[in-house]
Amino acid sequence: MGIFGRKPNIKELVAKKDVPELIKALKDEDWLFRYVTAEALGPIGDTRGVEPLIQALKDEVSLVRSGAAGALGSIGDAAAVEPLIQALKDDDEGVRRHAADALGRIGDAAAVQPLINALKDNDADVQHKVAEALGRIGDAAAVEPLIQALKDEDEVRRRAAVEALRLIGKPALGPLIKALKDEDKLVRSGAAEALGWIGKPALEPLIKALEDEDEGVRREAAVALGRIGDVSAVEPLLKTLKDEDEGVRYNVIIALEWIGDVRAVEPLIQALKDEDEYVRDGAREALEKIKKGR
Repeated sequence: MGIFGRKPNIKELVAKKDVPELIKALKDEDWLFRYVTAEALGPIGDTRGVEPLIQALKDEVSLVRSGAAGALGSIGDAAAVEPLIQALKDDDEGVRRHAADALGRIGDAAAVQPLINALKDNDADVQHKVAEALGRIGDAAAVEPLIQALKDEDEVRRRAAVEALRLIGKPALGPLIKALKDEDKLVRSGAAEALGWIGKPALEPLIKALEDEDEGVRREAAVALGRIGDVSAVEPLLKTLKDEDEGVRYNVIIALEWIGDVRAVEPLIQALKDEDEYVRDGAREALEKIKKGR
């Protein structure tokens, strides 16, 4: 017999929004029943479920803890913030992931520093959810620590920091522009990537970043300018089409393709003779797309 065939019937309790009975069901001896009940309490959104769900964050079964964290995020009560912060340290990555997501949905600034600390989680999916949560909260206090996180040797963690900065958006603009001059090349490249998502206010600093001494920074700056799509970047990009690094040249071609300006046609024809196969292929595809867009 399925879970929903037992007594009490969870479907019926949810339909009636019978929160007291659902709270009782959270203590059922069947862990799967507790899990279904925890998940059911979230969409109802009744704050009477908050304290029992906080208690369920200590359940012996990780799926129950995950369900409780998710439900607390749906209810959105600030009383759950501290317990969810503690859940960021749970042994199970699924619980940590749901806790991060819940903190992002609640949106309390008290979660910013614990979430920044959680960017160092050893699970990539948790890192992604943490980044999303920081972006949702959008607190300017997160910006500087996230920029410092761009120095992390782990690429996945750097990407998570970039994602968070992208989601924070305009409050991150000034610090990210400043970070384009950081002594650490990983910070500069991460800043360039994030600025590409923020848009036109970052145009001039990114054009300057095309001259950075590090090829990785130049690559990210080129893609960022293509993402912004402003035609004022075309001439600087055309100059960078002669860069010594084939990765930079390839990314410039991608950027020119995205912008779609016809001034790129002749230089791209010349790029068909490039010594690098990927650059030649990229130039061919870019020419086809730009010509179709005429």
